[in-house]
This record gives sequence, C-alpha cells and structure tokens, in this order.
Amino acid sequence: MSRSIQSSYVDSLDQTQTAVVKVSLVRELERDVIDLQRNVLVYKESASESAINRFNTLMKENQQNLNSLEKLIFAQENEEVYLDYISRMRAHLKEYDDNFTNVVIGRTKRQYIYQVGLLAELESVFEQLDLEYATNSQTSIDQVRYHVARAKNFLLQYIVTPEQELVDLFQQHLAKAKEIASEKLAQNSQGQIVLDKLLQVETNFLQLSQITRGYLFLVNVVMAGSANEFLFLARELNRLVTENLTATNVNVKHSVEKTQKSNDIFSIFSILLALSTALFLVYRIMVPIKRITEIFQKLAKGQYIDTIEGLDRRDEIGQLAQSATVFHEINKQTTFLLEESQTLNSKQEALNQQLIISNKEAEQATASKSMFLANMSHEIRTPMNGIIGMVDVLLHSDLTSEQREKLDKVAYSGKILLSLINDILDFSKIEAGKLDIENVKFSINSVLANTIANISTRAKEKNLNVLFYVNPNLPTELIGDPLRVTQILLNLCSNAVKFTNYGKVSIDVDFSAGIDAETINLILEVKDTGIGMSQEQVHKVFESFTQADGSTSRNFGGTGLGLTIVKQLVKLMQGSIDLESDTGKGTTFTVSLPLKHKKEAAILMPDCGITSSNLCYFVDGNNGLLSSQYIKKICPRYHQYPLSSLSENIERITAKDAILIDVASLPAFKTFHELIVKVKEKTDKIGFITNSQPSNLPAQLTSLWSVECLSHPFLPHQAAQFLLQLFDQSSTDTDPNRLKLGPMTQQAFQGHVLLVEDNYINQAVVGEMLKILGVTFDVAEDGLTGSN
Repeated sequence: MSRSIQSSYVDSLDQTQTAVVKVSLVRELERDVIDLQRNVLVYKESASESAINRFNTLMKENQQNLNSLEKLIFAQENEEVYLDYISRMRAHLKEYDDNFTNVVIGRTKRQYIYQVGLLAELESVFEQLDLEYATNSQTSIDQVRYHVARAKNFLLQYIVTPEQELVDLFQQHLAKAKEIASEKLAQNSQGQIVLDKLLQVETNFLQLSQITRGYLFLVNVVMAGSANEFLFLARELNRLVTENLTATNVNVKHSVEKTQKSNDIFSIFSILLALSTALFLVYRIMVPIKRITEIFQKLAKGQYIDTIEGLDRRDEIGQLAQSATVFHEINKQTTFLLEESQTLNSKQEALNQQLIISNKEAEQATASKSMFLANMSHEIRTPMNGIIGMVDVLLHSDLTSEQREKLDKVAYSGKILLSLINDILDFSKIEAGKLDIENVKFSINSVLANTIANISTRAKEKNLNVLFYVNPNLPTELIGDPLRVTQILLNLCSNAVKFTNYGKVSIDVDFSAGIDAETINLILEVKDTGIGMSQEQVHKVFESFTQADGSTSRNFGGTGLGLTIVKQLVKLMQGSIDLESDTGKGTTFTVSLPLKHKKEAAILMPDCGITSSNLCYFVDGNNGLLSSQYIKKICPRYHQYPLSSLSENIERITAKDAILIDVASLPAFKTFHELIVKVKEKTDKIGFITNSQPSNLPAQLTSLWSVECLSHPFLPHQAAQFLLQLFDQSSTDTDPNRLKLGPMTQQAFQGHVLLVEDNYINQAVVGEMLKILGVTFDVAEDGLTGSN
C-alpha cells in the first residue's frame, strides 16, 4: 500500500511537472518568434551578420522546443489537436525561414548592384564628363553633372529610406541628364559613351528598386503574416496547455486527498497491529527471558537455584531454560575443578621459582663461558702464532721439495685453524660485550690492498676471476676502525670464494653522502656466481653456528660464525647489511658503513686530464674490464667500441692515439691476434686488460709484444699508473699508502733493534724473521729489562 501511495504521488508530480514544462516551452516559442521578427527588421536595416547568426540560433531553438513539446504531449488527451497546432507552427516556421533566406539573398543582391553597378557607373560618368571639357561647351557638361549628382543624392537617400517618391525624383533627374546628353553631347564618340553609361545606370536602378520592393514585401507583408499566424497558434496552444495544467492540478489535488485518506487508514491499522505485537512479545517472550536472565545471573555468581521455569516449552525459551540447567551442572563441576586448579597452581609456583633459579645459573654459566673465551684470546692465539710463524721461518730455510710440500700443508692447516679460532674468539668477545670499535684515521687504500692480496691467492687456487672496482673519488683517508672494516670485507670475500666453484667474484667499493658534510657511507658490495641460497636459507644465514644446510660445513668447511660476526660488527659500527641470493645463480652482499673523513682529504685517483691524445677502448661485451670512471680521470677524450668492431676502426687509428683492448680469455686472444698485430703497426701506445684467469695470459701477451698489460684485480692507483705509462708519462703520485701489488721480493736491511716479548716461542719466531731480514737484535722480556 505504501508503494502504491508513493507511486500515485510521484505520477501526480510528474504530470504537474510535464504541464509546467509545456507551458514554459509554449511561452519560449512566443518569445523566440518575437525575437525572430526583431532580428529580421534589424537585418533589413543594417544587413548585419550577427542578425543572421542570431536568427539561425533562434530558429534552431524553436525547432528544438517544438520537438520537445511534441514528445511531452505524446499519448495524452487531445493529442491530435496538439499535434495539428504543432504541425501548422512548424510549417509557418519553415516558411518564415525560407522567406528570410530570400530576404538575405535580395538584400545581398541589392547591396551588390548599389556598390558595383550604380556607384561605379556614376563615378565613371563623372570621369567621362571631365574628359568632355575639351570638345563641348562647359555649360552643357555642368548641367549633366548637376542632374547626375542630384540623381546620385536621391539614390543614397533611397538606399537609407526606400520610398517611391525618391524613385521618381531619381528617375526625373536621370532622364533630364540623358536628354541634355543626347542633344548636346551625342555628336562625338565620348558623348555617346556618357549617354550609354546613363542608360546603364537607369537599368541598374530599375533592377535595384524591383529587388528592394521584393524583399520589403517579404519582410513587411509575407513574413509579418507568418509571424502573426505563428503567434496566434502559440497563444491557442498556450491556452490548451494552461487548461491542461489546471486540470492536472485538480487531479493531483484529488490524488493527494485520496492518498491522505489511505495513509490515515493504514496508520490506524499499523498502530493496532504494533500494540498487539508488543503485548504478545511482553507476556510471551520478554517476561520469560527476564526470569531466565535472573537465573543466569545467579548461576554466574555461584548461587544455588531450586527450580528453573520454562523447561516444558518447545520454543527458544525452552531451549534457554535447558541451557540454564546445563550451565547449572557445569557450574558444579567448575567449582570442583577450581579447587583442584588452585592446588596445582600452588605446585606450579614452586616449580617456577626453581626454574628462575636455574635460568640465573645458566645465564651466569653462559656469561662465564663467554668471559673465559674472551679472556683466553691472547693465550689461545699466542701458541698458534708461534706455530704458524715457526713454520714460515722454516719455509725460508733450505728444505727438500718433500719437506717444503709437507710444511706448506702444515702452514695452510695452521692458518685455517687460526681463522676458526679467531672467529670463535671474536664471537665470544662480541657476546661478552668486550669488543670495542676504534675511531682512528686510516688509509682505505691499505685496507683494499690487503683484501686483494688475501683474496687473489685463494681465488687463484680455484681458477676464479676476481673483479675489483673502486670509486676513484673515494677519500684516501677515513676515520673509523680499519681492522674491523678489513675483517668485514675479508669475511665476505672469503665466503664468496669458498662457495663459488666456477665463474667470478665481483667486489665493488663505493660511497654516498652521509648525514653531514664530514660523514660518508662506505658501500661494500661482494657478488659471486656460486651455489646461492634459497629464501629459507637466506633468513637463517646470519644465525650463530649456522650455514645454508647440513652439507655445507662438510663440503666447504667453516664454523658458521663468519656472517654472524660480520652482522654484529656492522651493527656495532652503526651500519647496515643486505643480502640477495638465488639458488644456483649466486649471492650478493651489500654493506653500508658510516665513516668520518676530512673535507680536504685527497681522493684515490686525482684528475690528470691528458688531452694531447685520444684513447680508443675496445671492450668485450657491454661493459669493459676497465671502469670508465678510471679512464675519464686520466684521459677525458676517449671513445669506447665493441671488440667486434676492431677491424672497422683500424684505419682511423694514428700514431698519436692510445689503444686499450679487453682480452678476457685465450680464445678471444687467438680470435683477434691478427687484428692486434695491425693495431700494433699503427701505434706503440697499446695496452691490454685481462681477467684474473688464465693467469698465464698476461705473460703470453707481453712475450709477443712490448706492451702494457693490467690484470684484475687492481686498485685505482694501479690503473692510473698503467694508463699514464700507456701515454709515456710517469705517475707523480708519491702517496705511500698506495701499495703496488705483485710478487713479493725479500729485501735485506741493516740495523740493530730491541725485541721486547715475554713469550719464549714468540721471541724465537721473531728473532728468526729478523735474521732473515738481515737485522741484528737484543731481546728483552719487558719494558724494565729493555730500559737496562
């Protein structure tokens, strides 16, 4: 009923709205027709383009309003009468539009005849009369000029006000001019021309007056009649629409009254139904629920219940009563269990107290263990240093090949054992909180050189390539803990070599801006092509005494503490470490360490700026073995080409040019051997960049040609020295921190030193080392003995 009432009310509103819209559309039609008449009159007087545009706009609006009105009266009462009116109005509107088009055409023709025909011909008459002064009397010519001028004046007035009287006056003066011209001037050819032109003016004026009368008749009679007929139809249509609106309002009023009565009846029925429902709910549901609620409240408080009402009912109230009975039984069981639980809790508290005491004892034992291992660091390392040192001394003595081989194995095993002991002791120191981070000035170049020296040997044993890249703008001196930075880098590099059987290990040293001008973030990235790790292994690789899986320790060795120590050291140095790995593809470790530096500190590779020569670098692959950052520091004028295009660029090479060529492998060397010979003939400034493996490749290259050769891994200053030598220039850098790597040569010294050492074994080891160096010495066990 509510939906029906609402629908009836909405229909009534729609009918009212439709009727109002129809009235509005009819009134807009009346207004627009009046505007059309006004624009027609404006155009008649001024021939304005804006009047035409406004007329066309109003015409479109009228058409749209008629279409809208036609849609609104569809399927309504008196539809045929409405449609007849609209059809007649549309016909008058079409006729009005066509007549206005004719008016525009007539007005345009009239303007054209006036400007191009009449005015031009009259001006031509005046010009011809000026020529007649030489052959005729001036009096006759002036009379003709007078009548022509008067005719022109009446023409101008006619253009402004098209009245018949002005037509007669124009024709009288034109006829008078023709009469004088035919009597006085027609004796020669020039006079005949004037007469012909006057006849042409007469013809054009006749045509102009006919066109003017035509479009004025259209405007004043035909179009005015169409407009009046349209307005009449609009008023009649307005009357019908208004009557329809009145009838609609009456119907709406009756509908609203009927709806109001229906609402009143429905409201009374709803109130009675609501009261009946409320009484039913109160006596049948709410009162029993209230009683059962009181029972549950008593049960929750543990009170005793005699009887529960509603057990005989079959509805939800009966189910609640049965639930209350079950709850009552459970309450009894809970009370019994609570008493037992209290007894058990008393026993549990006693056990917890014993557990706390046991935990404290275990923590004290763990702390004691860590303290013991941390304090035993010196005692454990001292005999190991003695063993390794004495073996090293023996290796410098005269030995048979069999003895040297066995001692090499002892030295190797001793170093592995010392590395394991160092990991365990460092971990114990970290756990005991006795590992301190220093903050001293150190040479980053020494740290990197030490890393290369250690990693190169291990990688060479496994025939791995080691690629070492350093940002040449890195400051040479930093402030931090050089021992821990070296330990982090060596641990990561050793790990990469250990778990890589084929391929390469890439070490990238970079930096970024820190939190202030005196701080940088040293970024160490170590990437390998080893066995990799799964995501599960990545999540636990930093745990203590843990490796990727159970077979890792058996296959590769190690304690599983290396990465744990690295992570702890990075944390102590306020840095961060990230890990990315893919099983079977390799692993990448990225460490960021905040370190201090001085603003005026020098950088690893200063700019040399050799501009006297060009450098052409032929690379094997997308990226060359020599960093473009290194080359730009030495020679900004360099060009990089793929190695495959070497033959195409040979003709461009001159004797002044320097050439760099990547030789990544023996097959590559053999492939481009002949082309390299041709390059060598072009210029002596040629150098090669090779991988770490095969290790004999540089020797083969230098044995064939007297050329510069640089093999990975190398530091920035070594790359600088190589490039400068390529350009026949020596490096002027005398920084002692820039260490040159290569085969170690034993150097002898002269002098006498004081050796202070309290351990007898260490005294013997160091003494033998000093003898090898050719230095004499005295031994003292402490500073007091040494002072004597």
